[in-house]
Amino acid sequence: DAHEVDFTKRKVGCTRLFESDIVMGASDKLKGMIKEADQSFDSKVMFVVGTCAADIIGEDIAGLCNQLQPNIKAKLVPLMAGGFRGNAYDGLEMGLEALLPFIKKRQTKRRGRKPRIVNIIAPQANLNPTWWADLEWVKQTLKSLRIKVQTVFSHNTSFEELEQAGEATANIVLSHDVGYKFARKMQQTHDIPLILDDIPLPIGVNNTTRWLKALAAHFKIDEKVEPIIKQGEEMVVDTLRKRALMIIPRYRNCRIAVSADGTLGIGLVRMLFEELEMIPEVLLFRSAMPDSRSILERELHSLGLTSRVIFSADGYQVKQTLEEFDVDAVIGSAWEKY
Repeated sequence: DAHEVDFTKRKVGCTRLFESDIVMGASDKLKGMIKEADQSFDSKVMFVVGTCAADIIGEDIAGLCNQLQPNIKAKLVPLMAGGFRGNAYDGLEMGLEALLPFIKKRQTKRRGRKPRIVNIIAPQANLNPTWWADLEWVKQTLKSLRIKVQTVFSHNTSFEELEQAGEATANIVLSHDVGYKFARKMQQTHDIPLILDDIPLPIGVNNTTRWLKALAAHFKIDEKVEPIIKQGEEMVVDTLRKRALMIIPRYRNCRIAVSADGTLGIGLVRMLFEELEMIPEVLLFRSAMPDSRSILERELHSLGLTSRVIFSADGYQVKQTLEEFDVDAVIGSAWEKY
């Protein structure tokens, strides 16, 4: 239910297509909606999203936007996002790519040492409903290291922040499922390198330490990150002493299955195996993860694990795999339970 809450606070106008609109077309209805939204919302950018019904009848949203643009104050950005064109991850990639034309290029070359400025990409592209808390931790950590966050793609992002994203000296993707294509295009068009793209995200003590050290190595601030690592490890150990010492022994050598997306799943492997002494027998990933499979392969190899791995796992595959493997526990959601 948490995913039904609109955390983005976006303004939405809907044409509300009916059967007659599907048969006769709804171009006039959409034109009226765009004009009304332009007057009511007074936004700088308006994304015109064609969903399944509009896609089925072949509504020319791009052509309609080009026709209306001279009379609309907001910049119109058409997006055809019919559900059968792909999954949610494909939609997120499409949305990120639509933002690229708005990012201004630097007019002058920097001389000397580059400033510590980063963009954060796709923090919400995962199955964790409290992703905004993870984003806040990353932003606070970067701030403590005097690394400026220029633009978040996107969460509470102003149009000015979007335009100035080209000022960054590095991009950080907070997902193993989405954002790599966008970051690489930014590297080509704006000469902003993608960093921390070859290691798991900061999930668990060891992965968080690795992530922070890699961040510090890139910006050459190794001495500044050590106190943060020490403080974090002390906090985690102290919490485990108080709450988990009676629980962990029960699950030692527990054979488990993990059903998650790449963002959470890759990081959980090392955390579960090294820190909680569980054995991941099966890894079921919701997404195809073409850009992050190599990270998972290196993790499994370094840990000496031969876990069964399934990508793009649908409901049927999850059910069949859990029936096939005799595991002691499943790390997943209520869906896997029932």
